[in-house]
Amino acid sequence: MKICIVYQGGEFPPAERIEKEAKSLISAGHEIFVFCNNYGDFKLSNEIYNGINVRRLIPTFKSRTVNKILKFPIFFNPLWIFQLVSFCIENKIQALQVVDIALAPAVWFVGRILRIPIVLDMWENYPEALKGWGKVDWKTRVFKNYRIAKLVEWFSVKVFDKIILVVEEQADRLIKQGIAADKIFVVSNTVDLEQFMTDNTLLKKEKQKEFVLLYAGVITIERGLEDIINAIHILSNRGNNSIKLVIVGSGNYLSVLQALVTKLKLENCISFSGWVSFSELPTLIYNSDLCLVPHLNNEFINTTIPNKLFQYMALAKPVLVSDAEPLKRIVLETNCGYVFESGSPESAARYIEKAFLSKEERDLLGQNGLKAINDKYNWSISEKELIKIYSA
Repeated sequence: MKICIVYQGGEFPPAERIEKEAKSLISAGHEIFVFCNNYGDFKLSNEIYNGINVRRLIPTFKSRTVNKILKFPIFFNPLWIFQLVSFCIENKIQALQVVDIALAPAVWFVGRILRIPIVLDMWENYPEALKGWGKVDWKTRVFKNYRIAKLVEWFSVKVFDKIILVVEEQADRLIKQGIAADKIFVVSNTVDLEQFMTDNTLLKKEKQKEFVLLYAGVITIERGLEDIINAIHILSNRGNNSIKLVIVGSGNYLSVLQALVTKLKLENCISFSGWVSFSELPTLIYNSDLCLVPHLNNEFINTTIPNKLFQYMALAKPVLVSDAEPLKRIVLETNCGYVFESGSPESAARYIEKAFLSKEERDLLGQNGLKAINDKYNWSISEKELIKIYSA
């Protein structure tokens, strides 16, 4: 089957989840196309990337900013619809899969015109995400109204043929809204052990005196990093200055966190490393002592799961997570780390100190996480649900 994945979230590559899905579907005998954005960074509008046929929207102007505005993923953007219809006819596409709801109505429209199956791949609870992002980003408040997004989601989950979700809690939410369970498939955001470095013999162990906490990922308001920074402040005031927090990533909340670190005078024990490539991440995880997923306990986080959790576990690192529902469920089920109360730096500080005091316990929790990856939370198991959709 010729399957086209429509991705408006950025330019492709990179997009780890799309690459995993494409690899699995190609191995199952399908031909995969990715129809994605192009703001002007890619010279080629057509490219073969790791066996994936990539078609990027043709840049209309030389200005990246102007291209971003024109190709803004409003739900029925005519530029997307016109080029997608032409592309599907030209390549005889037999199924469409759209990532998240920003372009879902446009893809629904194209799918119905061409009379081909349509699949909605919901990576997150987009309306709830917009609600949080709008608190710190005026462009989100003005151009991406979460109330409109809720209506679009309500429409999309009803009209699409199949729905892919990343976590069971999101499935429960949609089923409670009346969506038929047999059109929902949970393809979790687990780690592809072939794609992600897991051979410790190839990783460089660095000598370090500090106890290193690591956060890696996007830096936005819902990531809960203020809890951890304030926890470090509590521990520092108690005289524990050998704990170091490394924050890897970028995002629109970075400046807020940097200002908080300066205000609390924690520059000596908290560092910001910026964005790193996917290939550098395993070494950073390997050289840490405790890995963090401190995301806020709210409706957005309670219906998604970050892939970083599974990457940490794959390298046998103990984790500290908030009590957001999916995070708490997985960590308690596998006994791979600690769960603190979201919004409570004191609770986070208590578990950081507990981990600091017992290397033996950290090693045990890390091995538990690795076992869970090998037994259950890996892509070779998750991909079976994805393949099942198109086999049907």
